Order: sequence, then structure tokens, then C-alpha cells
Amino acid sequence: MRFIWKKLKVKWNVETDIRMIRIFIIFAITGSSITLVRRPFTEIFFDKSTYGGLHWYELIITLIAVYFMYQVLLFIIGSLLGEYKFIRWFLLKMNKRFFPFLKNVE
Repeated sequence: MRFIWKKLKVKWNVETDIRMIRIFIIFAITGSSITLVRRPFTEIFFDKSTYGGLHWYELIITLIAVYFMYQVLLFIIGSLLGEYKFIRWFLLKMNKRFFPFLKNVE
């Protein structure tokens, strides 16, 4: 576990363990928050509350919407907790993997 911790510190260019803990707390809060946002989304748009009840096209729409809602929540929560630069860098890196035309965006 310590090896993974050190590897992430180097990969993310994080200096202290306290900052790493703060970053993981941001990810935990965001991950928990997205579950609270996803259910009302599916209930409003599809009258269903679980993924199992969705048709394939509804599931794809929900996953795409959740992907973008997660980014917004991550940015807001990360900025409020003082990690604006890291979260901005992380989101750009994440989106460049999904959308190759963003390779030149900095």
C-alpha cells in the first residue's frame, strides 16, 4: 500500500501526505455526492430509480450525464477545499483520454 501511495505522490506531483489525504477526501466526497445526484436524475428523466430498470439507451444517457455531473461536482468540491490547481489538472488529464481532440488544451 505504501508503494502505491508513494507512486501516486510522484505521479500527481504532490509534496506532502496531508495534501494526498485531502485529495482522497475530495474524491470520496465527490463519489458519495454523485450517488445522491444520479438517482433524482434517473427518476426525473426516466421514472426509474435504479440502473437495472433502465433500457440500454437510457443507461447510456445516464452514464454520460453522470460523467459530466461528476466533473462539475469534483471541480466545485475540490475548489472549495483548496485544491483548484490539482483538480483542474486532473480533469484536463482525464478528459484528454476520453476526447483526443483536447490534446492541445492546457
